[in-house]
Amino acid sequence: MPIRLDIKKKLSVSSERVKSVDIHPTESWALAALYSGNVTIWDYESGSNVKTFEVSELPVRCAKFITRKQWIVCSSDDMRIRVYNYNTMEKIKDFEGHSDYIRYVEVHPSLPYFLTSSDDMTIKLWDWDRGFENTQFFEGHSHYVMMVRFNPKDTNTFASASLDRSIKVWGLGSPVPHYTLEGHERGVNCIDYYPSGDKPYILSGADDRTVKIWDYQTKSIVHSLDGHSHNICSVMFHPKLPLICSASEDGTVRLWQSTTYRAETTLNYGMERAWALAATRETTKLA
Repeated sequence: MPIRLDIKKKLSVSSERVKSVDIHPTESWALAALYSGNVTIWDYESGSNVKTFEVSELPVRCAKFITRKQWIVCSSDDMRIRVYNYNTMEKIKDFEGHSDYIRYVEVHPSLPYFLTSSDDMTIKLWDWDRGFENTQFFEGHSHYVMMVRFNPKDTNTFASASLDRSIKVWGLGSPVPHYTLEGHERGVNCIDYYPSGDKPYILSGADDRTVKIWDYQTKSIVHSLDGHSHNICSVMFHPKLPLICSASEDGTVRLWQSTTYRAETTLNYGMERAWALAATRETTKLA
């Protein structure tokens, strides 16, 4: 049974190259990290620019909302992490995070923590209640760590994607990984956890142009999705719809049914490359 997809383009803004997007859980805001070194908040209902933060002279690779503090946290190619209050625009903190580019920032859903992953092949945990102290350090990858994601069903565990072709699963409190998922033929750029409790699945996208669904209990590949003609930059289980979304450097976003793995539709808005995806839990919006 195909899903009825009524896809409408809500917001289209011309900007510098976008490196990441995040959607606010309650406001109609999309947060974009830009290659220009700026971070900007757009209102996707009105189409207006809410705020722009001039963060760095160098590209900002990732920016995330920390809504319980009214903050944004962002990482840029000067290897620094900066935290701003998005209401007052005050800079809360500015500190060196890694010894190489920081690829991703992942905010813990309830504890005062965020993770960062880097080209220095490490993952770090930062505690903002302890003055943004680096309280844990995770080593084990042999190439750039492109992304880290907390498991929504067990927030003491998280997964990482690396150009060493592996996905590793870790636990807070242990500096070495619990286990490794191997099966991609080239570097892994992105991962996502299945959002609800009924399937122990991790989604991954790689430079081998495939999207893979893994069962992290049996540590096996459930399914592999082919169709993109270039590297895959972002993958996502939609938090509300039974959809898998993938964005690629081929300029398209592909949607697949998450139960049958049937290809549903391909979105092609004439983008040179599609870098990042984000979705809203309450509605059916995708950025």
